[in-house]
Amino acid sequence: MTMRIFDRINHDRGSTTRVTAERTSLAILFAALGLSATLACGSDDDNADATGTEVFAAEAGGPTSNGLSMPAVQDWNVVWVAARSDQGELHVVVGNATAVKAARAGDTNPWPEGSALSHLVWEAKKNPVDPTTVGPGAFKAVTLMMKDSTKYAADGGWAYGLWMGPELTPPTDPKFDRACVDCHTSSVKDRDYVFTDPGALPDLAAIDAAADGANGVAFPDKVLDWRVIGVADVVGAASPTIRVIVGNPTAVTAARSGRTNPWPDGSLISHYVWAAGTNPVISNAVVPGNFGAITLMQRSSTSYGEDGNWAYGRWAGKDLTALTGTDDRACVTCHTENVANRDMVFSQMAEFPPMMLPGASVAR
Repeated sequence: MTMRIFDRINHDRGSTTRVTAERTSLAILFAALGLSATLACGSDDDNADATGTEVFAAEAGGPTSNGLSMPAVQDWNVVWVAARSDQGELHVVVGNATAVKAARAGDTNPWPEGSALSHLVWEAKKNPVDPTTVGPGAFKAVTLMMKDSTKYAADGGWAYGLWMGPELTPPTDPKFDRACVDCHTSSVKDRDYVFTDPGALPDLAAIDAAADGANGVAFPDKVLDWRVIGVADVVGAASPTIRVIVGNPTAVTAARSGRTNPWPDGSLISHYVWAAGTNPVISNAVVPGNFGAITLMQRSSTSYGEDGNWAYGRWAGKDLTALTGTDDRACVTCHTENVANRDMVFSQMAEFPPMMLPGASVAR
């Protein structure tokens, strides 16, 4: 069997964390931001009139009852990814510039003032062309944590937000965030109230030193600044992985607009790949373990027409060791033989709400 480098990278490192292959319906870590509790208390109260409970007049895409406005989180960079089988969800956690800088420097206990973290939440859906992989289905929710130790001192220094469904509707219960506050302040005070550790990524020195692949494909030096277009949990491989799919601006615009068959020339698609690990606080959550690789698909019908219009790269480990010899030929063969009708791309691209698509705004 040929190795699918872009969608199924097997890690044989001794430190790789193993999880069972029976994880076929996976979900993202609601508890990482207290989302399960938030959703529970943020749902409509059918008995509000009878109990006298106040109902907040929520506007789709509008501010929450505790005054948080939803930032343009679709443009933020990756902090971590997580999955949880009992929820049936996949999440990518992104952060604002303050949070991303802190996460990549290991400066997260405490997180610096002004940090903001958000879960992008999708239903888990088995990849129709790869039964070992779970990808994003319908869009479910956006969460938010905002750090301001002065303003939110009574709540551990954080405020919590939630917008649900494709309409990004905030909860109608004006006290929706109390479950989040209670859970975080009672459970993970010693972690600055955040359940999950950021996923490790190569440092700038390794990125600057990364060599070109044997096929001449250069490491994309801005790849850590690319935006999310997908998420995948590879559960059936010998060494399961969890990963985030990101793209350059050309690929992001195409993916979020649904113009991916064919992808436009100039598209660059990359996976951040981690071994599937376990959450130190929540034992049944799947989160990034050891860093595995950064992959690349680079589209040019002029340069790579004989290979289905794509070239492939992979840089393994935190030292970003490039492909050698003719290793990329396995990628070419696998993609052209199996997914030519999908413009050679195995991965499912994530759906985003209309208010988060290119040219739209969620700011109110």
